[in-house]
Amino acid sequence: MNIKKPLRWLAIVAGLFVLLLIILTSVAIYNSRFELNSNGVHQRLYVPIGQAYAKVAMHAGTGDGASLPGFLDGPIVRKASDGIWSASWFCEDRVQQQQLTGSQLTIDCAGKRSAYPIGTTMPAVAGVMPMPDRVAVLSDIEGNLAFLDGALAKLGVTDGGGAWAYGQGHLVIVGDAVDRGRDAFAVLWRLYSLAQEAQRAGGGVHMVLGNHEQYILRGNTSRAHLEHLYALGQMGGPVPAFAGDTVIGAWLRAQPVILQFGSVLFTHGGISKATADSGLTVPQLNEAMRNYWSGTPAAKPALDAVLGRSGVTQYRGYLDQESGLVSAEDVQHVLARFGATTVVVGHTLVDKVTMLHDGRVIAVDVNTNEAADEALVFEQGKPRVVAVVDRGLPPEEGPRGRMRDFQFADAQDWRALGRTVWRTYELARLPHPY
Repeated sequence: MNIKKPLRWLAIVAGLFVLLLIILTSVAIYNSRFELNSNGVHQRLYVPIGQAYAKVAMHAGTGDGASLPGFLDGPIVRKASDGIWSASWFCEDRVQQQQLTGSQLTIDCAGKRSAYPIGTTMPAVAGVMPMPDRVAVLSDIEGNLAFLDGALAKLGVTDGGGAWAYGQGHLVIVGDAVDRGRDAFAVLWRLYSLAQEAQRAGGGVHMVLGNHEQYILRGNTSRAHLEHLYALGQMGGPVPAFAGDTVIGAWLRAQPVILQFGSVLFTHGGISKATADSGLTVPQLNEAMRNYWSGTPAAKPALDAVLGRSGVTQYRGYLDQESGLVSAEDVQHVLARFGATTVVVGHTLVDKVTMLHDGRVIAVDVNTNEAADEALVFEQGKPRVVAVVDRGLPPEEGPRGRMRDFQFADAQDWRALGRTVWRTYELARLPHPY
């Protein structure tokens, strides 16, 4: 039997199928359309499928010569071995760079001068201390600098000029300071600066890591604001921007995932029974997170307790029925395990600062336009709900952006398409949960 003939026909059929696929893909791309926002940043690629369009989110930070009036992103600051700092930032439509010595970087952008302390290393904390006389608690800022500044002033944490005014008091951010809003870098620099001012005054600022801080440190930009992504793309990409050798990247990696002030615990998601039964203490949970960032191998139970679905940054069992609501007995069991009476959590949305299980659980994620403008404070160890400023969030569904056809003969459009495909591939390769 001559098997060469069937194999030849099989190769021909396969070749024709590949050719047909290339033709169909080319036709689809030829008829695709870009959606751009008002500043020229690419939002989505519309690819025709029959009579409809598939909407492909563009997370690669591309645009049509975008200009972002008044927007300063960064700075990204690194220290070289010779003691010279290198800084880069994005101002409105271009990247600027500077090398400097000293302990402060000053940037002039869009008619405004901003100063950044870069010479002080903030020490990592174990995460356990006596309850301070005053504690202000905010959660899920999500890149909303205007809200952060307004809330801190309203709470008396900062003065009229934005400087620390809380004395020996402490500010706790219960996770998710970044993503969604475009001012993620500005929020982090504000908290970093205030942490140094607070330390000098005998107080403290504590950036408890949430799942979104973990996302940006691992390069998961799927929830990031597109204009922030565009600026990061101009500065070299999102992964180097928050690398461990940068000022902000190093500071974030040193932050805790859980705090205990006296008998009160603070963590982003919550503490599941599985995490409590792991036997890990507050310092050990924080050490497991820091070891993860440093690449030090950690046992699976420790990683699950920090990064897993029931870990302290992801758990929703106090509020989310789909996650299986925790019982009052389990809450008491968890608190007893840590010698605590109360746990404060963000992560899961509530309409107002909410006391659950007779005040044993306090939920503070009010990050919607419909929720009450409230925050939690502790005074002499007693919790109290106070008013803060309106978050001023944009509508959930923004208006459709400007559309334009994909230019088949334009190399710039092919580069944008290629970067989108590659970024989608990179995001798909990220391990989950760790």
